[in-house]
Amino acid sequence: MMRTKDMITRGIATCALGLALLPGPAPARPPAASTACTELAHGADLYRAACAMCHGAHLDGNFQTPALTGRFVANWAGAPVSALEAYVHRAMPLMAPGTLSPDDTRAIVAFLLEANNLPQGRTVRVGPRKALACPS
Repeated sequence: MMRTKDMITRGIATCALGLALLPGPAPARPPAASTACTELAHGADLYRAACAMCHGAHLDGNFQTPALTGRFVANWAGAPVSALEAYVHRAMPLMAPGTLSPDDTRAIVAFLLEANNLPQGRTVRVGPRKALACPS
């Protein structure tokens, strides 16, 4: 089974973004007509700024906060992506729930799906997916 760090690295590298999930300043919002690769990069930045402090830089969680891999995938498998987005928007980040914009929420969920090597779509689907081809 692939380690979470490897999944994240491969997903981001697929878009030739070379992002490291390290703490940093809050990112600026992308232009309205963002591509899937831009959305993933924005989601990674948002995760780093708003989620990593609780869920870990590598989505591994801690003794108080669940990992966003493994059981997370099993819990959401088969659910509409819109339900996952609604939950993230309503409940996260823990210290300021409901403060993420719909676009930012969508970008974070896209990043989480990519980091877990899950296909993008309307349903959280577990299984093979077509790799995202992003320009360098």
